[in-house]
Amino acid sequence: MTSATDVLKIAVHELGVTENPTGSNCNKYGKWFGTDGVPWCGCFVSYCFYTAGLPLPIQSHKGFNYCPAGADWFKSKGRFFHAPAIGDVVFFDWYPGTRDSDAWHVGIVESINPDGSISSIEGNTGTESRDNGGRVMRRKHFSDDWYGFGRPDYTESNSSMEGAHPIWSGRFISLTSPYTSGEDVRIWKQQMSARGWHLGPGNADEFDPKANEVLRQFQAEKNLTVDGAPIQI
Repeated sequence: MTSATDVLKIAVHELGVTENPTGSNCNKYGKWFGTDGVPWCGCFVSYCFYTAGLPLPIQSHKGFNYCPAGADWFKSKGRFFHAPAIGDVVFFDWYPGTRDSDAWHVGIVESINPDGSISSIEGNTGTESRDNGGRVMRRKHFSDDWYGFGRPDYTESNSSMEGAHPIWSGRFISLTSPYTSGEDVRIWKQQMSARGWHLGPGNADEFDPKANEVLRQFQAEKNLTVDGAPIQI
């Protein structure tokens, strides 16, 4: 069975994927879903769940590409909430109070932060546009952006989770462009340096290529899978 951790592992490995060509809405998720060339945040979320073994059969057996349809489906199942949990499908409403006040964009909740915000992994976002930015990115949002949270039917207490660690309440860190940064990265680098790992002259709070190289070396030394991602902080 599938857990939130399983879905987030898929999402983390997709970070940095972009449209080709830029601005075309053409990408691997649209091709997979069968609607290439249109806004694709729902296709990305559907791809992550489908690939992890927990399809969201909303508009097809693969999932959904229309955000309001996704929100309505979770509501019909009694699985739509106004407070987040890790692994939720988060629907965003940038324009509350308008006639079409519903789901404008969608992502997957990766962490719930001490300041009351959430961090989510989203497709078709970017620094120039929150819901048509052409990239898979990790974003931070406060409650003013939230429309609600669809909670998939995870089965984390079943046999597939026996012996597994509980879901970490922090965020997953991997090499991205732009680099992931924050106090948690600084602490990780500080701890690695204290253990004798040399992280180079880069910014103390950025997970840069040298940090990724050190992580891979650490994984090899400890006989772990050498993939450079994800690490949990």
